[in-house]
Amino acid sequence: MKKKIAIIGMGVSGLAVLLAFSHLPQEELATLELVCFDDTQHFGRGIPFQKDDNSALINSPIDDISFDYHHMDDFVKWLTKNKLDTNHPYVSRSLYGQYMSDRAETLMKKLPVTRVYQKVDQLSFLPDSHEWQLVVNGQTFPDLFTEIHLACGQLPVLDPYKLQGQPNYIANPYPLKCLNLSLEEMAKPAISVIGTGLAAVDVIKWLLLKSSASIIAFSRSNYFPTVRIIKGPPIRWQFFTEQFLDKVINEVKPSFDLVQFEKLFLKELQALGFSDWEQVEEQFLAAGIKGIQLSLTYPEQLYALQQLASRVTDYFTDLWPLMPTADREAFQKTYGKAIINLRNPMPEESARVLLEAVEKKRLTVAKNISDIVSLEEDLVLKSKEKGEARVKTAINATGYHLVESNLKNASPLLQNLIDSKLCQIDTFGGLSILPETSQIISPQYGVIPTLFAHGALINGPIFQNNSTIKIQKMAERAILNRKSLLKSRKNSF
Repeated sequence: MKKKIAIIGMGVSGLAVLLAFSHLPQEELATLELVCFDDTQHFGRGIPFQKDDNSALINSPIDDISFDYHHMDDFVKWLTKNKLDTNHPYVSRSLYGQYMSDRAETLMKKLPVTRVYQKVDQLSFLPDSHEWQLVVNGQTFPDLFTEIHLACGQLPVLDPYKLQGQPNYIANPYPLKCLNLSLEEMAKPAISVIGTGLAAVDVIKWLLLKSSASIIAFSRSNYFPTVRIIKGPPIRWQFFTEQFLDKVINEVKPSFDLVQFEKLFLKELQALGFSDWEQVEEQFLAAGIKGIQLSLTYPEQLYALQQLASRVTDYFTDLWPLMPTADREAFQKTYGKAIINLRNPMPEESARVLLEAVEKKRLTVAKNISDIVSLEEDLVLKSKEKGEARVKTAINATGYHLVESNLKNASPLLQNLIDSKLCQIDTFGGLSILPETSQIISPQYGVIPTLFAHGALINGPIFQNNSTIKIQKMAERAILNRKSLLKSRKNSF
């Protein structure tokens, strides 16, 4: 009898899991039946790359993103084959979603896949048989499963100003083309955008294009992403090396702490020509529009810093879980926001749209917004420095993350998983997993050998697990190691 394996969610991480299964030997694949669940809107595209306004761009150049990281030229080949422009470094997210869907279709035809175009509502573990039962669309699914891969990255939005339920508050801006703004609101004098990350950049650009409103943007930090610098020399890393990483993770009891990080980080900064982190913060990074301008003023230095941030993020896949919680918290406080904004930069054309909007006084970055309150038909932005400002609508673009405070807004499946104690929320958000394997750590059962989580669901225990390439690598590591993992743990579970 074939083993039935469920992949719940068929966006970026679900497809990464499927791609990883495709690398198994044919004789092993012949023993499996893969059942893939998602609704028709997201199946093969996920959330970031659904059909949307063309102003929403991918944030990686076309030669730095791919359906399969083993073939990084595949997207450019697909564009060429379909007679699409390859001279421009960026394309719309919608177009990349079309490519994903195309490649997913080809992949699924090669694998023992059954498609179910519905969302999973509940997941139950049957301890006597060690099998899994699903509830789909309110009905018990007829088959039981021996293994589950959670790839349902539709996470709840963050709500830092507690505006959920306000009539003039839009909690989730995506897809942009469906933003629920009336023609009257689009012509109003002011709309606020909560957030200054990549999602906020998308929303601001869309509002500038589609409305006549002025825009007030802000976040707790007010730091925008840096501007991606595409061209630069190859960097020979001297301290964050593969030899160093291998030495750490192959120790009898691997460990890593903030002191070790700062020592390596400082040396690598100095090798790149910087004196220390304080100089970097003072000279090359800044809140608000100034930060965007600095990226364009110092492209050589920003290129080096962006490459270093990417290197740190890659190595933190293995090093982050080894750090004590207090050290991770200290790292986030000192370096976290800067590393994110360097590692996740915006396209230059997006940056220039924002700078032009500031020049034309259509975009303002508000400082120190401490509270947002409803007053009559308006929302009032209260600042610690400059009094208050009124807006007709507030659009939340702070992003998605699963934490205790927004669990009530999570999908029925995620709430079910937490309530039933199959899963737990990690200290840094997302679901707790065994980092080496992506197996779920359950408060009831401990490490569950046959329950895996992927993608945005583990963005927390895995540092910055939000790029297509990193998600693919993590999924591949889990799938290719799963056979030995299942054998080694089945007797203790």
